[in-house]
Amino acid sequence: MTDNPKKLLILDEADEQTILQHLREYRGIGTTMESALGALIIGQYFGWRVLKLLHNPATYRKYEKVLGVEFKKVCPEITELGKKKSIGYAITEKLGSFWAVVMGKRKVPEKGMIANKDEVKKLVDKVDLGENK
Repeated sequence: MTDNPKKLLILDEADEQTILQHLREYRGIGTTMESALGALIIGQYFGWRVLKLLHNPATYRKYEKVLGVEFKKVCPEITELGKKKSIGYAITEKLGSFWAVVMGKRKVPEKGMIANKDEVKKLVDKVDLGENK
């Protein structure tokens, strides 16, 4: 995924058809489908690791079920945009503890914030790497 893609989503034909089928057959609260589609777009542009930081595990799985796809299959692990703009991802990189943050063992303030590169750096620089966490 590049910073300036020519298409909104990059999906193979089978995944696209699966999502469209789930969209056609969906019964439930409309905002759930809307949020799942938004998560797919964010995942494609920022990576599934950013999605893991934005959503609790139950919501992440719910959105995969609603769309009928696994985010790890249809989204890159992390993108340049995700590295540059995701405060949560940048902090997990500094801490060296992505999964500890995802599982809630390490608390990261503003882990869901998306910002510009300078703001991300400023917040990452403030992170305490204390051993007692």
